[in-house]
Amino acid sequence: MEKTRILKAPQIQHYIDWLRRLGYGRADREISYDSESYILLDELYQELRRIAPVGNRNRRELWLKAERGGLDDWGNIDEMVEDGEFDSREEAECYWKEMFPEKEYWYNLMTIEDDDTGFRGLFLGNKYIIEVDPRLPRTSFPYRISELVSWLLNEVRGCIAELQMGTYNDRISRELPYQYRTGTMLRKDFYDLYPEERKEFFGELSDRDRQDFAKFATSERPALRLPKMTANDFYQFCAYGYEANAYTGTDLSPREQYNRHADGRDDGLGKIDPDSPEAFLNWLTDMNRWGGHPWEVCRGGNSTHVALYVYHDDDGYFLELAGSSVARTIETVKFYLALYRRGIPVRIRNADILIQRIL
Repeated sequence: MEKTRILKAPQIQHYIDWLRRLGYGRADREISYDSESYILLDELYQELRRIAPVGNRNRRELWLKAERGGLDDWGNIDEMVEDGEFDSREEAECYWKEMFPEKEYWYNLMTIEDDDTGFRGLFLGNKYIIEVDPRLPRTSFPYRISELVSWLLNEVRGCIAELQMGTYNDRISRELPYQYRTGTMLRKDFYDLYPEERKEFFGELSDRDRQDFAKFATSERPALRLPKMTANDFYQFCAYGYEANAYTGTDLSPREQYNRHADGRDDGLGKIDPDSPEAFLNWLTDMNRWGGHPWEVCRGGNSTHVALYVYHDDDGYFLELAGSSVARTIETVKFYLALYRRGIPVRIRNADILIQRIL
């Protein structure tokens, strides 16, 4: 194997920009590396196993640092000028300094692996750049990434040596720039810093609403059931939630309110007899029904809508409300309370998260 080259930030960024575009995760992907790269990746993961994993998927993380280097570490400047990319070396240098204004750069290295399948994934600078899956065949035209992996291996060995000496964490605490020190904080602490955000978030939600929700909201199946249910019943349940949230059109019929605020793809719910319990049950249990969004009663994005599901078992019907997006939290809480206070059997998805959020 060739001697490890100390890569500079522009060269590392080149690898990141290139490898992140290869299309990992696609079913039809055909990505392999040269044999030297696989040998180095084995060494890299073996070295990383000396560190205890965090979270799931055997995740391990380290912070790596690279110097910006000189102008020629960015590329062959003379060739760039000759090819007309820049009018002069001075112009190229100005552009290089705009692209890499700092003298040193930090990269979060995160690896995952599956002991059962041998699957490996590697993120650098929060970009997914390397994937090894022994279950897939290797291609005839492998990518050569041994230079990058060799650099990673060398840097990881250095970090582990610091960990053994007890100096790694001190160095990271002392040197890591603040823009990389991201994490989570208690919502209470955030609101203590920005009380206006607390007021805006809670809006018109009263203290009683908060306490009632914390006391009664649950993700468990409700003990009670509705003995029968119709489409009009479902529309009425939705209307209770719309009214609690001061939606427009509350003077309309429940069905018209649903048509105004729901997703619109109701899977044929609007075509059945709205007052027939038999028609509703047949529609609910029709296994050929698919593709619609009848339960998306407050339309939004993939993870930002509010849904009201209907479930049926031997004892009857009950509802489940889902809407754990931060932006829909108060709306969901009011919707739940509007149903619960009317004695309608309802549970709420992610109740514990929502309770912690409003408290």
